[in-house]
Amino acid sequence: MSKAYVTLLTNESYLPGALTLAQKLKTELKTKHKLVILIDSSALSTESIDLIKQVYDVAIAIDDDLINAPLDKLVQRLGRSELSITFTKVLLWNLTDYDTLIYLDSDTLPLADLDHLFEEYKDLTAEQIAASPDAGWPDIFNSGVLVLKPDADVFSKLLEFTTVDNNTFDGADQGLLNEFFNVASAGKNWVRLPYVYNVTPNYSGAYQYLPALHRFFSSIKLLHYIGQTKPWHAEDILGTDFDNLHHYWWGDFNKFYAKDATLKAKLLSIPKGEAYNLNFAKYSNQWDADKDAGAKFHIALEKDTPAQPPLFPWEHKEERTPTRVFESHAPAVEESSGVPKSKVEDDLRESIETLSNVNVSKDEGVKSPPLSQSYGFGKQSKGFNPDKSLAEVAKLPLKFLSKNKNKGEEK
Repeated sequence: MSKAYVTLLTNESYLPGALTLAQKLKTELKTKHKLVILIDSSALSTESIDLIKQVYDVAIAIDDDLINAPLDKLVQRLGRSELSITFTKVLLWNLTDYDTLIYLDSDTLPLADLDHLFEEYKDLTAEQIAASPDAGWPDIFNSGVLVLKPDADVFSKLLEFTTVDNNTFDGADQGLLNEFFNVASAGKNWVRLPYVYNVTPNYSGAYQYLPALHRFFSSIKLLHYIGQTKPWHAEDILGTDFDNLHHYWWGDFNKFYAKDATLKAKLLSIPKGEAYNLNFAKYSNQWDADKDAGAKFHIALEKDTPAQPPLFPWEHKEERTPTRVFESHAPAVEESSGVPKSKVEDDLRESIETLSNVNVSKDEGVKSPPLSQSYGFGKQSKGFNPDKSLAEVAKLPLKFLSKNKNKGEEK
């Protein structure tokens, strides 16, 4: 019996991730095991399938075997309808040509060799699953990285399990597999992998124990880019999310695909969303059939829905009197000239006029030509234009402070 890495690709959106994953395992980490991918070929272009076959040893079409989770639960509990197709993950247990599988989501990136897991978990039974705890709720496992034993009997039970209502607490595959192998399982069949085998970066302010991340960063074996935004959704590494470690994926992607600029551009132009390919019936709106229905609905809504009182100050349309007024503490000015009476202002003006006429070299003690000759403005203009001499403007505060300091010492 053989061993293999396996991933799942049901649409074009995750193609850059699936290709980079295979290249990383085969080209850089030099795995000695086969790479297998389950694909929905009806959702992929011929060119994409050719690219997949270049890096994967086995591509298995599952077009007629896709398993969808209930859409209403996904929308209600996760708000991500595109994950419905992930129920198809139960097909892993039907790959009975293999003794042991390491399953990796196509949005994962191994940073170190994982081959040793085949040997370390060789004693797993078909009723068990090895996985890392989920950062959001560590008493369950994250289903993005799994070590499992394919088995026809377990596959049959899992398939039946998907048809029973409320057998997934999140509406997707993670809730389903946890219910089967962990939460509702009397045998406590979840075997824990260390978290370093499935590290999910700190997305959207979610909880992350940063001191531990820093302490164990060098031990991380795999990064898992969970969430709707993937590294390849940015145009290049400069636009990526450094806080969530996207640049590691970009480093490998460019290593494998940057040489072919045309191919790289095509891979990065793939649409971001994947929900367009889900096998759901098309829902039609009432106003699709009746072009006036939208207007009627709008009118009824305005009539039947009571107006809500404004809650915030900016929701009130009427002009409101300020509740707080700040008094002015500006220095007094002379009405004739508009010049502040401040002693500091007078000293500053005197310094500016002096500098505009004479510039003394500290090294040689020689007077240079007046600034009016060098930069084109004269003493007669009391206004100071910084555009004329940026260098002199930069010196003014220091010269002024130095002058006042000297006056203080004389006193």
